[in-house]
Amino acid sequence: MKKPLRTLAVVCFAGVCLAGYEAARPAPRAERASAPNRPDPVEQNGPIFEGWPKPKLALVFTGEQLGYIEPCGCAGLENQKGGLRRRATFLKQLRKQGWPVVALDNGGLIRRFGRQQEIKYRRTAEGLKLMGYKAVGFGTADLKLPAGALLSAVAEADMFVSANMGLFELDSGDTPRFKVIEAGGMKIGVTAVIGDRFRKQVTNEEIGFMPAKEALAQVVPDLKKAKCDLNVLLAHATLEETTALAKQFPIFNIAVMAHGADEPPHEPQKIAGTKTLLIEVGHKGMYAIVLGFFDDPRTPMRYQRVPLDHRFADAPEIDELMVAYQGELKDLEDQNGWEGLGLKRAPHAGGKFSGSKSCADCHDQEYAIWKKTPHASATDTLTHVKPPRQFDPECISCHVTGWEPEKFFPYETGYDSLKKTPGLAGSGCENCHGPGAAHVKAEEGSDKALQKRLREVLHQTAAGAGKEAQREACQRCHDVDNSLKFDFDTYWQKIAH
Repeated sequence: MKKPLRTLAVVCFAGVCLAGYEAARPAPRAERASAPNRPDPVEQNGPIFEGWPKPKLALVFTGEQLGYIEPCGCAGLENQKGGLRRRATFLKQLRKQGWPVVALDNGGLIRRFGRQQEIKYRRTAEGLKLMGYKAVGFGTADLKLPAGALLSAVAEADMFVSANMGLFELDSGDTPRFKVIEAGGMKIGVTAVIGDRFRKQVTNEEIGFMPAKEALAQVVPDLKKAKCDLNVLLAHATLEETTALAKQFPIFNIAVMAHGADEPPHEPQKIAGTKTLLIEVGHKGMYAIVLGFFDDPRTPMRYQRVPLDHRFADAPEIDELMVAYQGELKDLEDQNGWEGLGLKRAPHAGGKFSGSKSCADCHDQEYAIWKKTPHASATDTLTHVKPPRQFDPECISCHVTGWEPEKFFPYETGYDSLKKTPGLAGSGCENCHGPGAAHVKAEEGSDKALQKRLREVLHQTAAGAGKEAQREACQRCHDVDNSLKFDFDTYWQKIAH
């Protein structure tokens, strides 16, 4: 383990000279899981808050959740970080210790658009409200949602803020341009902007914008009048633009940027030529960043990167939210099929699907091997988790046959439901070899040339495509989010046929 860094010069905040900070040292071991083979989260990801006294203020920063309201459990949740449930428990633990917590989020709650994303955004906002967030910005993908969907989330939670964006029009008044938050005897001014580069990626005509610099030029005088102890800029912007904004508006003690490294740094950085501290939050909601402030002239501030791993139990109130979220997806699918979630079936270039059982007559040994693998019961696993996920396109796409796993839509003749298409349950033969209906029909006829050609097509799609192509095909589902320890050679031995 790396030795902790100590007493590095950082920045002078308004009214408090921060001569240095002390990074957290190894902490006492967190509560261990009862399962003997379960990895120790502290040994995996390091201790937190070792040696910290109670701060007079704790600023907690998150952002760029990118739709990951929970980590996928395919590879075991003990090997993954993130999720709203763990984050809620983490914040409750800090408050239970009497820490004055101010939670702030830089935005980027989702990464796609569509009906499911609208529901996810609203449910995420509900979760952040339950966690007591004080200010939340907007990300690029967030603003691609219809303004009405955004407004329903904003109206239910008095926490969204933006200096240079308005729903329907810039001066709609639906979101304040800045906030002043009081906690721990301190006043914290917070505003948020969408950087110009990302603003130009939003083509939503229902959103009103102005350039970030122009907006801050209007907001900063009001922040100065508020005479806050700390001022925070939530900048959904590049490093270059965040740096430029910090230099132009030195009132900001802290700037939180977007689209940084996958993992936040182990210690904060000062923006060159300024007194502004730069905060990165990483991606996919896997970390929270905590700045603690103390009445200690030697160490007035401390910084901690918190991995949201399984040292934090699932919060029951977020469990209820997840049940409601999955229930909403189910209701829409029950009423109108997958079209109820805005999903349209597309034709597959390889033709129609027939189901793995149709392969068994000629490929009985291969079928028997497949039946013993987790692929065969992939759909069934979704029905046994709590809450069930068999109505969630983001889960279904890798757990059934005949869906596009990276874009989460069904192909024509692909899996519909356990009731309507039970033969396409599980990750079947055709997910690797391609749709087989034409091949099955040809084998029932007498056209030898056609039989040979279609056999070659299915063989070439999978087994004959070469190892690298096979690996890439597997990694469409066994990716870094869902299968952290995936190794093609090792995994192939489990399904070899």
